Amino acid sequence: MKRGTRVAKIMRQSRKAAGKTQLQIAREANLSRESVTKQENGERKVQPHIAQYYMEKHGDPFVAFEASAEYVKWGPVKLDGGVVDLHRSSVKAKAIEELEEALEALKKINVVNHPDSLSGYERENIRTALLEVAEAMTASANTFSVLCRDYNFSWAEIWQDHYTKLKAKGYISR
Repeated sequence: MKRGTRVAKIMRQSRKAAGKTQLQIAREANLSRESVTKQENGERKVQPHIAQYYMEKHGDPFVAFEASAEYVKWGPVKLDGGVVDLHRSSVKAKAIEELEEALEALKKINVVNHPDSLSGYERENIRTALLEVAEAMTASANTFSVLCRDYNFSWAEIWQDHYTKLKAKGYISR
């Protein structure tokens, strides 16, 4: 898949869902229409402020979500395959399923011993657990996004509240 194709597609879908033209988005986001067009066509990477614009102005975190994965080349992505159902009840059920699988996989691994002392079998169990955690992260991120969108919660506000809580508990220093 061409670089930028996924995020470009999601940006275009988000714009259309908001009932906006490229020119309207350009004016609101202080860009040229050509810049919006190039980002939607995958000719340019979606810029961080555009991803933030979609999240804040249109309540659509998926553009930011996908742009982040494009920039760093890893992380959760919007599930958009032919068999995916992004209804809130479906994503909730899938998140629960994936979280339970990740929890079970984590319970089965032993991480007390030093990594250099693990057998090949133990390393493979840890790798399997990590894959389960990655699946849970993707399902959780999609559930988070769908619920924020459907219930009009600000993705940014929820995260800010979370960061405030982490800071209060002494888990982060910022």
